[in-house]
Amino acid sequence: MRTKGKVNERTVLKGNAKGITGIERDTYAPRGKRIAWSWPGKAAALVLGTALLLTACGQGESGTAGRSDAPTKPAGTAETVQGSAAASGSETPEALYEQAKKEGKVIVYSTSGRANDAAETFMKQYPGIKVEVSKVKSDEMMDKVTKEQDAGQFNPDVIITKEVSGAVEEEMVKPGRYVKYLPEDLAEKVDEPYRTQSEGYANYLEFRTLFYNTDHYKSAPVTNWWDLTTPEFKGKVYTADPLSSPAFMDLFTTMVLHSDDMAAAYKEKFGKDIELHGTENAGYEFIKQLFDNGLVVLKGSDDVLDAIGKANSDAVGLAVSGDVSKVEEKGWNVLPIYDMKPKTSVPDSGYLFLANKAPHQAGAKLFIRWMMGEKDGQGEGMAPFNEIGSWVPRSDVKTKNDVAFEDLNLWIYDGEKLYFEAPKVRDFWIKQK
Repeated sequence: MRTKGKVNERTVLKGNAKGITGIERDTYAPRGKRIAWSWPGKAAALVLGTALLLTACGQGESGTAGRSDAPTKPAGTAETVQGSAAASGSETPEALYEQAKKEGKVIVYSTSGRANDAAETFMKQYPGIKVEVSKVKSDEMMDKVTKEQDAGQFNPDVIITKEVSGAVEEEMVKPGRYVKYLPEDLAEKVDEPYRTQSEGYANYLEFRTLFYNTDHYKSAPVTNWWDLTTPEFKGKVYTADPLSSPAFMDLFTTMVLHSDDMAAAYKEKFGKDIELHGTENAGYEFIKQLFDNGLVVLKGSDDVLDAIGKANSDAVGLAVSGDVSKVEEKGWNVLPIYDMKPKTSVPDSGYLFLANKAPHQAGAKLFIRWMMGEKDGQGEGMAPFNEIGSWVPRSDVKTKNDVAFEDLNLWIYDGEKLYFEAPKVRDFWIKQK
């Protein structure tokens, strides 16, 4: 990665695929303030918003909080959605720049403040193009873009978003409101599933994982998710509230979807087949046993790490992998666990899309290329996304983490299954509280 300007230091985790061994300092070129990811409000609002959208599209009702009905898949109409499955990625940067200068600007809707850092370096690299970034939560962005496009208003050019339990793929990508774009000369360097199997290219990914207090534990105190249900951890497991964070709920829903894996991990831990206590499968049983063992639910990821990381705590907490970049700033004495059985987590990917009928399409494509790091992966636009606790799914980009992307022990994100299963899991979660 190229670096320019004043050299500062940053926190770097040291370790391997079996665990993290410590934190060191490394040099870096500052790219501006990184803004932590902020996820939408209550899950009930998410499902209600889905219901309203489906009703507007004439597709009937979807599930709401307190109901286990699976949502109905929406469909775009010819009048409002005319985007293609994928936009052409054959243009060269030089050709795009010539056209983009005529367009004059790029409008970006982003869930992440990282887009502002990328925009600053982009405007220096490509004079004559102004980038305007609006920070919008993922579910609010879906509603905003849908209303705009249905009214014939095609405002944004670039969409930077994370998933909302599969709703982005089902309600925005498949109907053509968000359009996949992957430049042909960059595609061969993109890791799967983001090259051909995913809903779009993800410029970075994080995930939800367990953290532990390094003052109390010299190494990771747990290696199996079922360890959290034992008497040793009664009342000592913290999590951010999945009802206000789709990414946290996605992890628990994925456990339900992969119940066979959870059952196998139970047998490995306890030496016997799992016994269900009024639950449907091992994934639901895990959630039930977590609550029975005194699970502590806090508002957000920072609250979890505040609770376990500022004193000599023997508790563990479920938080965002990217929060390791804030360890020194926040005064947390914590490290993440990157290898759990049966799987550590499920990816929480930051996707880049073109908006349907983007008014400044050449500039939009050029800005996406910039954020992807250009053909050689060395472009400065990549820097805000290639940070500790985050991974860039490109084979030619060196991670800041000692655990490589391909070595992460993660379930594959299945947006379609999550979309239909998540309301049921939310309903189950609410009943346990």
